[in-house]
Amino acid sequence: MIDEGIPITPALSHLMGKARVLSGRDIDAKAVADAEVLLVRSITRVDRHLLEGSKVRFVGSATAGTDHIDTGALAQMGVAWAAAPGSNALAVVEYVLSAIALSGFLPRVLNGLPVGIVGLGEVGTRLAMRLQQLGCAVLAYDPLIKDWPDNVVRASLTDVLCQPVVSLHASLHRQSRHPSHGFLDLKQAACVAQAAERRGMGLFINAARGELLTPEALTRLLASPLTVILDTWPGEPVLSQAVLSGAAWVSPHIAGHSLDAKVRGSNMLALALARWAGEEGYPLPTDFSALSAEGHMLEDRCGGTDAMAWAADFLVNQGTLGREDARIRALGSGALSASDFDELRKTYQQPSEWSGRAIRIPSGAPELREVASRLGLNVLE
Repeated sequence: MIDEGIPITPALSHLMGKARVLSGRDIDAKAVADAEVLLVRSITRVDRHLLEGSKVRFVGSATAGTDHIDTGALAQMGVAWAAAPGSNALAVVEYVLSAIALSGFLPRVLNGLPVGIVGLGEVGTRLAMRLQQLGCAVLAYDPLIKDWPDNVVRASLTDVLCQPVVSLHASLHRQSRHPSHGFLDLKQAACVAQAAERRGMGLFINAARGELLTPEALTRLLASPLTVILDTWPGEPVLSQAVLSGAAWVSPHIAGHSLDAKVRGSNMLALALARWAGEEGYPLPTDFSALSAEGHMLEDRCGGTDAMAWAADFLVNQGTLGREDARIRALGSGALSASDFDELRKTYQQPSEWSGRAIRIPSGAPELREVASRLGLNVLE
């Protein structure tokens, strides 16, 4: 049984046998009853209620997060499981950079406006490294990280959340030590909002999980001078009229949905499935770090502008946030229903990742060449 949102790559196809493909929301106990292997994305809640009495012995999630999987119940039932940590990290990093540019904050960030990152897992660490490569000041909070990245300032949660630019990348969990579920509550949101009110501005991005903040906290943030960008939100998939009207830009949980990320996730599941099934002798991909590095040449469309404007234009054009926000608001209802959310995700035009791709910029434009290289592009003459 496989979610229709998971691409069936050659590596995965080799291991699948007879497969049934369904929408993630249609995968229920009846549907999985005769399945031995279940492959899902984040929409499907995998727990004892879903699997009790079924033949399922392996569950794979083509996602980095695992908050939709009751791993304790699976262990008790003797069901093996695997996820795809890091598969979408690069796509989310590119989404955040595009969001910073689309919101008009890129020049200020490149000129020293600090960025606060909550969560230094695969995504948060890669984002911190990319921002540092651009010369940005980065502060972060993650009580679970032992090997702290170089040149990233370790700060308290409140200090990080009160930076002029904040991006959430914590995993969602309720563990007794440092639970992340609802960590940004009304009290914490009041501090963040007051800091923005003192500055008269700020940028807040959530491209992690909606339940990291409470509905009351989001309401307080939306009432402040913050520019709020939401790829996830409390109560997802339903989005109220108040939140949609208050947020600057909204997308339907697609930050990590690049073509490369989905292929990478499928291949990581194929590798885990092969190990579980004793098929390790079959040649499967093992390097998931740079699937986008080779491919079509990117076009330099801004050769006559200054470097800062070029970078902003490049990131906005490569990103999908503006388009997805327009699609949501074009529905005309002023809110977002679960069915609208699912349809938007189903018809989403998945981009290719641009990091590591080649781009031609003349040697006579050294500033453009430098900023392109710092963005993570392979600059050619």
